Amino acid sequence: MERMIGKSEYKAMSMTAAVLGGGAWGTALACVEASGFARVNLFTLETAAAEEITRFRRNSRYLDDAPVPWRVFATTSLERALAGVDCVIVAVPSHASREVARRTLELIGHQVPVILATKGMEHGTGLLSLEVWRREIAALGGNHRSRHRDPLVLSGPNLAREIARGMPAVSCLAGTDAARVRSAIELLEREGFTLVACGDPLGVQAAGALKNVYAIGCGLGKALGWGDNVMAAMVWRGLEETGRFAGALGGEPSTVTTPAGVGDFLATCTSPLSRNHDLGRALGGLRGQDEGVRGVREGARTAGEALRRARGLRVDMPLLEAVSSVLDGVRKPEAVLAAACGAPGSRRMPTSRGGRLVAQAATASLLSMGTALGEIGVAGE
Repeated sequence: MERMIGKSEYKAMSMTAAVLGGGAWGTALACVEASGFARVNLFTLETAAAEEITRFRRNSRYLDDAPVPWRVFATTSLERALAGVDCVIVAVPSHASREVARRTLELIGHQVPVILATKGMEHGTGLLSLEVWRREIAALGGNHRSRHRDPLVLSGPNLAREIARGMPAVSCLAGTDAARVRSAIELLEREGFTLVACGDPLGVQAAGALKNVYAIGCGLGKALGWGDNVMAAMVWRGLEETGRFAGALGGEPSTVTTPAGVGDFLATCTSPLSRNHDLGRALGGLRGQDEGVRGVREGARTAGEALRRARGLRVDMPLLEAVSSVLDGVRKPEAVLAAACGAPGSRRMPTSRGGRLVAQAATASLLSMGTALGEIGVAGE
């Protein structure tokens, strides 16, 4: 049966989108959004990648032989990428967020919606990319601040290689203005790429950043043969810690139960397609550091920044601390195992009301998805 096309899709087909970031995630987003826009400008700093996309419709360094649609136009010029666009999706690494925010705000009109798909924390500040953009908007001065609005946030279980090939996926689109979120979903949702509305952009970004760190721990456990039960425990501990961290930032602890929380954790912490899980496997000696899934591994950059910020917020995150210490070479991998499972009686359930709610929500989500963990996780590799 032929699918009916809505008015918003007809409108989008005359519009131009820009995707900033030509790595695995940015290219995958350009591929999926190309079916709904007249043109998608893909900005990358890599000349070789831009030329390969232009000539051969591939970005083989990040996505092997996944085809790049003809409506995607790669460029190494940010000015060209943003010229006359109706929508901007930002998928650059977290260390580039501030510079990209600053330059993008100078080049686009205040009416152009910005969607942040970056998952990580800024080096030196520990700020999420949404917080970085908010500060850059504020730095523009009163006139610009009153015109530019907060970006929306896109996050969820987003394994780039699957999305680039058109495999179905569900993600969250988050913002504090429900009407703007609904409008953006109408603009960006595609057949097989479902977007779920969420009102907690900070919580969504916190989950998107921290799950990369816990995925490294899960990959380490895979390499060292700790088993699926330990992996499930790490996912649960990670969700618990993430909920408390999000709450301390001003977000909602319950956001860990959304696709951006438990959904993203499940995919990133268990899938062999996950770059951060892959890094953990390398740390455990399962393969060489120069092999495996290519692309930016945000978890390694995020671990130390997240730990410093958690300490500043007085949030106890022992599993995060253990993974960070192993990455720094300070502690042995067994520290991660101890933080996830601990000795009998050494760990108690959270006693605060917020901590109990997070733990209950995380446990319920994992119980309801327990079968999936075995089917699409390690056992399915």
